[in-house]
Amino acid sequence: MSVRRLVALDLDGTLAPLRRDPAAVRLTAARRALLARLGRSPDIRVLVVSGRPQGFLRRALAGTGAALAGEHGWVLEGIGPRWRHPRLSLRARQARALAAAARRAVRGFKGVRVETKTSAVAVHWRSAPRVIRDPSGLRRVLTALLPAGWRLAGGKRIWEFRPADAWGKGEVIALAARRLRARVVFIGDDVTDEEAFRTLGRGARTVKVGPGPTRARERVGGLSGVDALLDRLAR
Repeated sequence: MSVRRLVALDLDGTLAPLRRDPAAVRLTAARRALLARLGRSPDIRVLVVSGRPQGFLRRALAGTGAALAGEHGWVLEGIGPRWRHPRLSLRARQARALAAAARRAVRGFKGVRVETKTSAVAVHWRSAPRVIRDPSGLRRVLTALLPAGWRLAGGKRIWEFRPADAWGKGEVIALAARRLRARVVFIGDDVTDEEAFRTLGRGARTVKVGPGPTRARERVGGLSGVDALLDRLAR
């Protein structure tokens, strides 16, 4: 039987709870088993699409059988030939320089951590009480660093320098769906997932996790709601 549905999911806040330390994020054994069971369905392919580096996703999702799209979709593996965005090497060089500048700029903000990715730079402030109270100062500092061809995107107590290229989670999900000739189910909780909901449009089944305004067509209440939805899809 050919694959009829591509079930794409975000990681943080969708498959695993958010943590003060992003490196501490883990999937529970039960959720890993659920993903593996879903992936064994003959007409379903599972894709985890995240802003995380591809190496982190390989470790976090090992044994689940899920295809992976890290760096907000700039890399795709597990569905057809491994794919990298053609501008990835250029953006990677720029990201390293931008990360070094960001580390120097945030030294006065206690608890702020800079994470270098291949094609992006994440500035985490979940452990920075001063910034949580008033994030405007940190935002001004980061905005002043923005080079041409880059943008500053917000998330849940994170700002991220990302290439301004018109490519992201929605585009890589659409690429994977074309390769499979499959319909899309996409489940996510964050700002970048809202961008993907818009890109995928009404041709996809889009599901928002948690409260807040959304472009998604459906909503579940939290990670337990995600589990229940995946369980129904796996039957």
